[in-house]
Amino acid sequence: MAAVDIVYLKEGNLRRLADLIREQEVQNMYYMNFSSVAEQVQYLTMCNNNAASVRTLLDECLALAAKYKSSNDAVRGRISDQTLVYAEHCLNNALQLFRNFTLRRDYLDKMQDHFTQIFQAVEDLDSGSSPEVSDLSDTIQEYDQMIVSYIRLNVNTYASQEYSKFLANSGVEFSDLVRTHKAKLGFTGRFEDLEEEEKLAVYTSVLEESGRLKALDGPKAAADPSSISYWHGGRKKKFKFGSAAMFLMDMGQIVWDVYSSGEPLTTALREALIFAAEAGGAALGKLVATAAATHLLGAKASATFVAAAGIVGGIVGAFIAGAVAGLLFGLIFNSGGEAPLPTDGFILYVVPMPNGRDLAPLLN
Repeated sequence: MAAVDIVYLKEGNLRRLADLIREQEVQNMYYMNFSSVAEQVQYLTMCNNNAASVRTLLDECLALAAKYKSSNDAVRGRISDQTLVYAEHCLNNALQLFRNFTLRRDYLDKMQDHFTQIFQAVEDLDSGSSPEVSDLSDTIQEYDQMIVSYIRLNVNTYASQEYSKFLANSGVEFSDLVRTHKAKLGFTGRFEDLEEEEKLAVYTSVLEESGRLKALDGPKAAADPSSISYWHGGRKKKFKFGSAAMFLMDMGQIVWDVYSSGEPLTTALREALIFAAEAGGAALGKLVATAAATHLLGAKASATFVAAAGIVGGIVGAFIAGAVAGLLFGLIFNSGGEAPLPTDGFILYVVPMPNGRDLAPLLN
């Protein structure tokens, strides 16, 4: 099967996509029976801030490029243009592949921090130093290539279908899968204590064994398998500018799909979870109990599985939404599935979400 890809939108259409997604998300909030007006305002603000973050980042990239164009600084001007292209790829990823708006909020925060550090590096650059210029330009190009690779890996689920079915039939827990690949790479201690680059290496090992990296092969591939390698020039990579935290969210989404997609979740589960959270939301513990009642068995009847499935991939188009979505995601994927999740004390909702990947071609 030939690899598929997303429609890459440029700056103007990314703004339109962000606004279109926001409009549909606000409409979908009619399915969320909030416990208070204050809580409703909190979620509406999150939707608005997501769209605003897209506009802000693009405005900052354009302002950076305009600044150095007007000052005839060709070196910084070229790197500023390069930064805009990278930002466009990152935002295509955020809007089209992070469907859960409460999780996208966390991703956009990490992206903004990452680009703020890049902007500062451009400002501080000694444009007369060829090594320094090359290092910054090469780093941005490398990270851009990584995002393109993650996008390709995210959407080409076919490449690991057989492996996913094997995992589903074996009943292996996500934490056991991660632990196996951690040991395979020779890393010791708890997964949560590894460096972010080492965590990425473990997840990449899972993708390699699954066959998912085949999505990056071929003469027409837009990405290169080596772009997500932990090794570069015989040395371990050390990511700069806060990029590793953002990349770990990308990788978490992909690895979870590899692990969980072997046995699709049912519409019955979707409707049961929506009903369970219908009146003012529900704690994670209630959602887990509801999932178990729909005959979700074994490793799937766990807080980790229900939370990750609902927050990351969705359940037949419905997602677990909550102000703590980013927290839960971090607990799962920063610990390799080993950290206990809070099953009480946080309110979650189950709601349909628009698909940015389906909307993007309408704007291209």
